[in-house]
Parts: sequence; C-alpha cells; structure tokens
Amino acid sequence: MLKGKKVIVIGDKDGIPGASIEACVKSAKAEVVFSITKCFACSVVGAMDIELQQKVKDIALEYGAQNLVVVIGGSEAETSGLCAETMANGDPTFVGPLSGIALGLTVYHVVEPEIKDECSETVYEKQCAVMEMVLEIDEIILEVKSVRDKYSIY
Repeated sequence: MLKGKKVIVIGDKDGIPGASIEACVKSAKAEVVFSITKCFACSVVGAMDIELQQKVKDIALEYGAQNLVVVIGGSEAETSGLCAETMANGDPTFVGPLSGIALGLTVYHVVEPEIKDECSETVYEKQCAVMEMVLEIDEIILEVKSVRDKYSIY
C-alpha cells in the first residue's frame, strides 16, 4: 500500500514525531513529500493549524489526492480522529483553508497494522515501538479507521 506512494507525514510532539514516522514509511519504499511534527494539544481543540491545512491542500493539488497517503502520529484518539477528518472531509472547526473542502485523502496512524506491517520491523521497533507502551493503540486505531471508512475516497 505504501510502496511507490507519496506520503504526507504529520507527527505529534506528544505522540510519534514526524521524523520517526518518516523513517518508517521510507523503509516501506514510500516517497515522503512533506513531514512535520506539530503539537496537537497546543492548538485550539486539537485542530490542525491554518498553515498546515494550506500546505496539505497545496500538496494535494500538486500531486493529486488519489496519489497521496497521510500518516499521522497523534498521541490521542480524539486528536488523531480530528486530524484524519480534516484531511479527508475538511476542517470540522471551519476556521482553516480546508473549511468545506473534502480532499478525500486516505489517512492512517503509524501504529495501524496496515502501515506497521509494511515498514521494516527493525526501523519500526527503533522509531515507534516504545510509544506503543503509552498510547491507547486500540482507541486510536478505531477512531482513525472510522474516519477513514466514512470520509476517505482514495
């Protein structure tokens, strides 16, 4: 699923950082076209900031939403779901450039089996495994998957 895809990486300062996710998806032979680490807890109600929304919108226009996968590293289910919803269905807070714009992007959390299983086991263990001990993995997976199932087009 990742091999040959263009990937947007959105890490979380309190979860899994962008550089760690980037190393994992590169080990799965994906091309990272953008990578950042944000503090979702620092933003208003966990919403994606305006600059990041604009960057994702620009990347989707440049490469085509059908050619992109977004991999996130949020520390909580709720903020991970909000990030995924913004990427797929538009900004639910209606304050950013993605207000009312459904890009339909496919979004996964790096801990989901679909992503984890494609990454080099050694790289994943080094970059992300320790966070599995503190994150509520099942809740995060359920939240991101439910958003993906409801809003992702590609």
